[in-house]
Amino acid sequence: MCYRAAAEDIEQDHYVCWMLDLPGCYSSARNREEAMALAPSRIIAYDSWIHRHSPGSPVIDGPLEIDCVEEFEAYASEEDPEYLVNALFEDDRRPLTYWDVEIGSRLLEWSRRDLLDVIEDLTAEDLNRSVKGEVRGNMRGILEHVCGAENWYLAQFGLNVDASTLPQDIEGRLNVIRANTRARLANLIGEDRITEHCGEGWSPRKTLRRTLWHERAHTEQLARLAASS
Repeated sequence: MCYRAAAEDIEQDHYVCWMLDLPGCYSSARNREEAMALAPSRIIAYDSWIHRHSPGSPVIDGPLEIDCVEEFEAYASEEDPEYLVNALFEDDRRPLTYWDVEIGSRLLEWSRRDLLDVIEDLTAEDLNRSVKGEVRGNMRGILEHVCGAENWYLAQFGLNVDASTLPQDIEGRLNVIRANTRARLANLIGEDRITEHCGEGWSPRKTLRRTLWHERAHTEQLARLAASS
């Protein structure tokens, strides 16, 4: 079975290979070659993740082939040199359909369930403990980053939650922002508008792609930190 992929250096020493036909599936590594080489194993892991949440889903079977249909080199924005412009792939320009949103909403539900499972037994001390080398300081900082990024993605279409109205507790904030995301995705069905921030294009499909990736990536990070704490 052949899967379309798109690759980009989303930040320094961090390449992501996006599986365009499998929402929320990606591989990442320090360079393009490693990210592409990891793609088949990540597809298998993604299939296992799907079946953990939905045992009756079709099984991905047979030899896996990856066809990289597009690549993107990130660059510093002319408007703000500290802002790194990431990819708006050609596939991102396809308007979301009803079924894209239905599937995306289900995947978002599962990824949020995974995140909450990871932090369920963590104490305030665990969340606030300093993590060496982590730019956000600690696990609470990572969770706040997950909240902020998801809300920022929706802000590209004016569909974000006013930050001043968000709960102070991190779980409450996660819940409010996710409820807004799932509700607002329906507003983006059929929308072909491309917005721009610091020279970077944003579409509804890219917004869903990045939201799914961002939470899953940080859930894996938090799980590693929780296991070592």
